[in-house]
Amino acid sequence: MELNAPKPQNSTGSSKTGLSHSCRPQREFLAALAKARKPLLLGHVTPDADCLGSCLGLAGALREQGVDARVGLPPDCVAERLAFMLELDTAIPIERHVSPDSDRDSVIILDTATEKRINVGSTIAPPADAVRLNLDHHITNTDFGAYNWVDPHASSTCEMIARLIQELGWPISPPVASLLYAGIHGDTGGFSLPPTTAESLQTAADLVRAGADVTHIGEQLCRSQGRRDFELLRRVYDHTTVVANGAIAYSYLTYHDITESGCKPEDIDDQVSIPRALRGVRIAMLFSEGEPGVVRINLRGEGRTTVVELAQKFGGGGHPQSAGVRMKNKAIQDVIATVIAAAEEHLRHH
Repeated sequence: MELNAPKPQNSTGSSKTGLSHSCRPQREFLAALAKARKPLLLGHVTPDADCLGSCLGLAGALREQGVDARVGLPPDCVAERLAFMLELDTAIPIERHVSPDSDRDSVIILDTATEKRINVGSTIAPPADAVRLNLDHHITNTDFGAYNWVDPHASSTCEMIARLIQELGWPISPPVASLLYAGIHGDTGGFSLPPTTAESLQTAADLVRAGADVTHIGEQLCRSQGRRDFELLRRVYDHTTVVANGAIAYSYLTYHDITESGCKPEDIDDQVSIPRALRGVRIAMLFSEGEPGVVRINLRGEGRTTVVELAQKFGGGGHPQSAGVRMKNKAIQDVIATVIAAAEEHLRHH
């Protein structure tokens, strides 16, 4: 695989369809990517649309350039509502089990802020001597790779990959376009959240021109709830509570709520949008107990209110207005009380 030279920049510091100068990967990153002949692509635990789209989309683009790229996904880690993304390009090999003696020469880690969040489960053990490339847009990324490209100003990792492909002059096939479009759609909330920029809208338009199936993706992401998902949402609505004079709204799902509805931990994704939808809310939270004693907290900020600082207080991270935390060995009601108190204090200073 040979990488093309960057396209000439215009007077604004960016090519018409390429990357702005400030978010270009360093030459060392591009050189490491060019040397990858058998890369394994990994994302984060509980993969969302951007994570799946970036892993599968980059793998598809690399394979179209003659690279033996494969995506590592532990068994049963993909939410039912996102399973359709695995069918958008069925030519991409999915590795459910990877041993330490695998012949993978590199590992490309996508949309993952820290090393402990890499989605390896108990079945994937990439070779320790494989070169690690880290490609992400989380502001709390720790630069854990041997080669890192982190752009916290990008709406999504899929946007970064789409624009990288354009910059390199590679064609974008309809399956790859669909995967990357789905990821951008997911991380921007259907192009309605603060990360949405003119660049992300332009990139999405370019992907539609390349053949992204907007209708199918929109139907799957927004209008394809199963009965189990519907039951889970009912419980989120039932448990939604407002505090701090309407500035904080939260809901929760206990382990029994999740299992009795027929869902699994990986089905917990954007249900935080329910408390977030209330007028006047500045911080929205969803507490979910995917397994007994392990509570995941999804945090969202509205207006100019950021929540990443709140997540970091409890060992989490993410984006300024979209962050997350996992807390272990504590009852969910105790976690709720602790985090709500911290959120109220956070609002007093932000």
